[in-house]
Amino acid sequence: MYAEFYGLAEKPFALLPDPRYLFLGRSHREALAHLKYGIEEGEGFVVVVGQVGTGKTTLCRALMEQVGDEVTLAYIFNPSTSEVELLAAINREFGVPTIGRTRDDLIDELNRFLLTQRSEGRRPLIVIDEAQNLEPEVLEQVRLISNLETEREKLIQIVLIGQPELEESLSRADLRQLQQRITVRWSLEPFSLKETAAYLRHRLGVAGGRDEALFTPAAASSLHRRSRGVPRIINALADRALLTGYTLGRRKITASEVRSAARELPTTSRAARLHGFGIGSRAAAGLVAVGAVLGLVISMTGGPPTELAAPPPALPAVETARAAEPLAELEPEPQTFDGILLESTMERTAAGALNTLLRAWGYPQLELAELDPNLAADAVRSISPLRLWSARLTRAELLSIDLPAMLELGPALDERRYAAVVRADGGGEVELVVDGETYAVSRIDLDRLWTGRAFLAWTNYESLPALTLGMNGSAVRWLQARLTDLGYMRPGDASGEFDLQTAEAIRHFQDQRGLATTGEVGPETLIILYQALRYGAPRLNVGAAS
Repeated sequence: MYAEFYGLAEKPFALLPDPRYLFLGRSHREALAHLKYGIEEGEGFVVVVGQVGTGKTTLCRALMEQVGDEVTLAYIFNPSTSEVELLAAINREFGVPTIGRTRDDLIDELNRFLLTQRSEGRRPLIVIDEAQNLEPEVLEQVRLISNLETEREKLIQIVLIGQPELEESLSRADLRQLQQRITVRWSLEPFSLKETAAYLRHRLGVAGGRDEALFTPAAASSLHRRSRGVPRIINALADRALLTGYTLGRRKITASEVRSAARELPTTSRAARLHGFGIGSRAAAGLVAVGAVLGLVISMTGGPPTELAAPPPALPAVETARAAEPLAELEPEPQTFDGILLESTMERTAAGALNTLLRAWGYPQLELAELDPNLAADAVRSISPLRLWSARLTRAELLSIDLPAMLELGPALDERRYAAVVRADGGGEVELVVDGETYAVSRIDLDRLWTGRAFLAWTNYESLPALTLGMNGSAVRWLQARLTDLGYMRPGDASGEFDLQTAEAIRHFQDQRGLATTGEVGPETLIILYQALRYGAPRLNVGAAS
């Protein structure tokens, strides 16, 4: 419709995997370089992770086009299958007859194929895209496939590409052996502002456009801010902005057309979003990522602020106990905080509390009135790089972690409601946000209402897995370097392996910061470590002692 108006031969921002439109940003180029290096050097496992819409499948296609002729490739996409089904799919991709019906038969057939390939000087490679969908037992089967070897060399290489949940799966204790075999890993990042502008020019050029400045600098900046540099969302916004400009007869796309596009996009997928979040089923969880990416663009108003805004100077105090004497006839009885909670539903308070967390981090909010709390982690991942860590904590542990959190409250028997704790002061009060309203609540009442379950949003800035004794690699080297910077290890003690000295240094760090002294690095320790290293994050105890 608008292509001819703008002198284009075709639509430049269609959501189709056309190789002509391939554009690699810095992170994509470096990820591709890491992949090629791992393959050329015969490294064992290579892992690349990236958020929804950042171009992982595009990266896979670029890799498949650039591997050498000596590589025999099996590409597995969206492998939500059993162990036997995955083995059968790998054999089919390699062109191996899947005569066997059992796992052992399929592995024997694959092993014979790999030995033949090695004798012919070829290098078999398995690339598994969307690998976050693999169940732990299937990931273990993938590790077992990597065990196929001769006396001198491995017979196969394996690349896993997926969303950040893949790293969480790989950090499981029962997958420790697989984690230890990962020798190359990379986290795929969205485009920078400069890359977003170059991406727009590239796609317009491929589509036959002659005006490289069709999108003004302000429009490119607005696109980047609202999409957070995610290519899939850039495409959706840019396409709608061109349509908006065409209907208005504008020869240039300005920030105004981008704003209009952002306002219009949610209407096309509102029903799907509400359906995806409104039902408490496994199907709903599967709809979260796609529905949110396509339907929540309107909320993408920019990156995290450099510093938190100061809280309002005064908050409505809430009476937490009924008066002993009856009140005067014309004076309403003060409403208890329990009553305020019970006026709303579990799903409504969960949606409100999660949006408060997203707002504290400076990320777009969910345009939902209700949310099944069991889908909260999926909802957060669908629109931000944040993770949601669910844990049972004491009040002291919550204050020590020092992050805003979504708390599960029990205002009545078998009733659950949710509130966001956003601030704690030195006077014994905390600030809880319920359905967008902020209340000052005593810590005594917090202890009375809180079930102990908390959801904390956080960022794994360095994409580190859980780390424990016996592990090695780049993640352990980074950890040891940071422990050295903080004074918990001496420079000569950094061995590159998570040894007893490293575990002792972690215990010392944990003990000084009021954490359980496990000697291992999980989400809680990572959060506190990033804070000690002054990585940016909103804080719970803003400007006051706890």
